[in-house]
Amino acid sequence: MLAVAVPDLLSDGSFKTAATSIKDRLSEELVIALVGPVGSGASTAAGMIKDILDKDFGYTVPEIIKPSKFIKQEMHRVGMSQPDKEPLGNYIDTLQTAGNELRKKFHADYLAEKVIEDIYKKRLSLGGYGVSANGAQVIQPGRRAYIIDSIKNKDELNLLRQLYGDTFILVGVFAPDDLRKQRLIDKDVDKAEVSQILDRDKGELMTFGQKTRDVFTLSDLFICNDKKPDELRRRLMRHMELLFDVGFHTPSKAETAMFSAASAAANSACMSRQVGASIVSRDGELISVGYNDVPRYEGGVYCEDNRHFFDKEKGAFIDEDHRCYNWRSKVCHNEKRRRGLLSVAARKLKEAGVIKKGVRESEVEEKLSGTPIDALIEYSRSIHAEMEAILAVAREGRHSIVGSTLYTTTYPCHNCARHIVAAGIAAVVYVEPYQKSLAMELHNDSIMETEADGDGRHVVFKQFDGVAPRNYLKLFKPTRKRKTEGRAREDRPKAALPVFRMQLDGISDYEAKVVADLESKEQTVS
Repeated sequence: MLAVAVPDLLSDGSFKTAATSIKDRLSEELVIALVGPVGSGASTAAGMIKDILDKDFGYTVPEIIKPSKFIKQEMHRVGMSQPDKEPLGNYIDTLQTAGNELRKKFHADYLAEKVIEDIYKKRLSLGGYGVSANGAQVIQPGRRAYIIDSIKNKDELNLLRQLYGDTFILVGVFAPDDLRKQRLIDKDVDKAEVSQILDRDKGELMTFGQKTRDVFTLSDLFICNDKKPDELRRRLMRHMELLFDVGFHTPSKAETAMFSAASAAANSACMSRQVGASIVSRDGELISVGYNDVPRYEGGVYCEDNRHFFDKEKGAFIDEDHRCYNWRSKVCHNEKRRRGLLSVAARKLKEAGVIKKGVRESEVEEKLSGTPIDALIEYSRSIHAEMEAILAVAREGRHSIVGSTLYTTTYPCHNCARHIVAAGIAAVVYVEPYQKSLAMELHNDSIMETEADGDGRHVVFKQFDGVAPRNYLKLFKPTRKRKTEGRAREDRPKAALPVFRMQLDGISDYEAKVVADLESKEQTVS
């Protein structure tokens, strides 16, 4: 290890100010992870990001970190041996199983711990550590980036985000299903195995399994990989320039509309989930927003501004907030009624003699859990965000939504989907998939899922592509002046600082703890 002391004096002999000392310890390092379903081309995107950071931004980027490598190295710990790469379908399936078994044995974030250990080793090999004045090991500032291809589990994501904070960037890569399937077939995966591989990758029931879908929706940046390599690189370059505040980039219409939808979602007091929606006209004008909550007399839904009113006769404020958290028994009425249905079914089965004597009703209810009864949504008191956005246009009466695009933070349920079709909306853009939705099953005569423009005879449902709403204000608000002496500034990408930075010293301490805990765990659990 290099014994490089962190200086306390400036070159002119004067002492650093506290602010300067703190600023000098801000990280330029980035940890960029990819997430994407099998066949989306996440590895292709990872390679392009590495090339861009290296050639265009002057970063040192070591070999891409592949959690699958750690699965192959450690699968002997769960009694499995490395599979042959042919046939590819069996190879992918075996690694998925081994990854799940390792998570089950050590912890759901085990592979993230291995990634952190590898980052520590890579930084060490790059001379990225020094010694402070008091002899402690510290990370030296430097333009280093670590790329992870890819993560599949929310526990892995949570650990990496907790440790690296805003310097951890998650890039969600996706592609149309038919293209993903074709890519697997082109790699000689048997057609009969393709759907099984894609479904397993999307999300498994076990808590330690792969849940690509759940991780994907938490991405900082989304990008569709359905174009030629040059187009993919151009779009990735835009994202990287935004991360360094290089160039002049403004939000796309889709990014602005989805930010409006996400902002609307924050108004919801629903105990189940917060969903927001916005409607944009053919010309890109924002004409409506909505969020899921309980409807109120005179139109609209309850909100912070109408929860109380002043009663002049009583001379006091009266609580008029009748949202579920504050109404009657303060329960989620959809969940209450769903549980009631399970209870009724269990009782009827016992009364009919279908269930053996001695079996408790609660046991029957537990067995019925996970059936389509759990997917029932019609007992909720809340109006859904998409429907409220549509009704808001009707209440105002100034706009037509025929041919418009609806942006929603969550894929529409089948109830909202039929209203969307009937309203004449042309396209729907969403961030988070919704497993309970039967929209395609019930309305594929009027709805199609595609990343293309559609055929003019179906409402197009497509995945959002762009900067995630959570980073909208962070990345589109410049961190530096845009002009110098009245002229547009000149950027130097290889000297530009990342928008997201954090203190290096905290990273070093917690990395060391994770690595030590991992070593202890692997020694204890053989």
